[in-house]
Amino acid sequence: MATLSRSIPIPFFILILLLSIVSSSSSSSSSSSSQDNSTASDTDLAALLAFKAQLADPRRVLASNWSPDTSFCNWVGVWCSRRRQRVTALSLPDTPLIGSVSPHVGNLSFLSILDLTDTNLTGSIPAELGRLHRLTYLSFFGNSLSNTIPATLGNLTRLKFLHLPYNQLSGQIPPVMLLHMHNLREINMYANDLSGQLQSYFFNNTPSLTYINFGNNSLSGPMPQAVAHLSMLEGLNLEVNQLSGLVPESMYNKSRLQTLALASNGNLAGMFPSNQSFNLPMLKFISLSDNKFFGRFPSELASCEYLEIIDLGENSFEGSVPTGLSKLSHLQVLHLGYNNIVGPIPTALSNLTSLTYLDLSGGNLTGEIPQELGLMRELSFLSLGSNQLIGEIPASLGNLSKLSVLILANSQLSGQVPITLGQNAALNKLIL
Repeated sequence: MATLSRSIPIPFFILILLLSIVSSSSSSSSSSSSQDNSTASDTDLAALLAFKAQLADPRRVLASNWSPDTSFCNWVGVWCSRRRQRVTALSLPDTPLIGSVSPHVGNLSFLSILDLTDTNLTGSIPAELGRLHRLTYLSFFGNSLSNTIPATLGNLTRLKFLHLPYNQLSGQIPPVMLLHMHNLREINMYANDLSGQLQSYFFNNTPSLTYINFGNNSLSGPMPQAVAHLSMLEGLNLEVNQLSGLVPESMYNKSRLQTLALASNGNLAGMFPSNQSFNLPMLKFISLSDNKFFGRFPSELASCEYLEIIDLGENSFEGSVPTGLSKLSHLQVLHLGYNNIVGPIPTALSNLTSLTYLDLSGGNLTGEIPQELGLMRELSFLSLGSNQLIGEIPASLGNLSKLSVLILANSQLSGQVPITLGQNAALNKLIL
């Protein structure tokens, strides 16, 4: 086995996987003869050399190290089992290899980890990778891979982590791909060009999923109902797609959920449930903007003590700004703009001393701008425009030394612009 000190950085959780592989391999008994081991090692060697042959390797990382004169178990980025000397991991993150992935990688039958993150890969994902039945971790994060995702990846029944974001993959996600991935914990396909619908049964057989990220694609149709029944789910990102239909109310009753990102789909809808069925105690990030959600503003969010981001703008919510939100000491972003907001701006919002972004524009707010907003010293963006606000601009806003953008246009404000605003060196956009 190669030593733990590598020139290629390895994420900590992959290192843990590697150590577990080595431990289990060294404690197991080998039933193969030395001749069988030699033949198998030759297969691994041929696969690695075929992998190398299809890559440009401009920094000569492989050219200077991957030599047939030394055991491939000592090559950079290669890990082997201790007893059988079979390749169990190929990990070369952040190494500019440039080229396509050889289908011969599918012959590394003991491979458990394949990490080719940010390696400038092009071409297709080889269908032959579906033969890697021991694979638990697969990452092509941040490459330029194109064409469709091979359905053969569905054969990887031991897979726990599938990371394919920031590529140019297209077409439909194979409908049966997750059918036998019972061990899958994370799936990330963010920022590709994937299209088509996610079938209603898509997540029926993945009870261990903690993280789903299909954001920034072109997926359409309804959100799969099975998502709402994933009890281990901690993060869900489906933003910037073309999804439509109602979001199940049971999505708002998940004790582990920290991130709910559904913004910029255009036609997702639904309303928040009552207190009795609302339970998101770990929630840190919620983004539903640019959709068709409706009903009253969810005062239940005040119970989510860890919230940092609330983005509900550009929907059809109605009612007053929930004063309970002022108790959220970790809140940094509050965007409720372009809904039917009514009533005055609550002075209690000044308790949000960590807030950097506040957008209450495009509603029907009335009354004056509270002087107390000048206590929100971390604020860098404040938009209260396109409301029915009256009175003068508070001079206290000049105390916001980090304020970069102030938008107060299209209201009924009067009086002079406070001199204190002109003395704010951070202010670079003032729209009246």
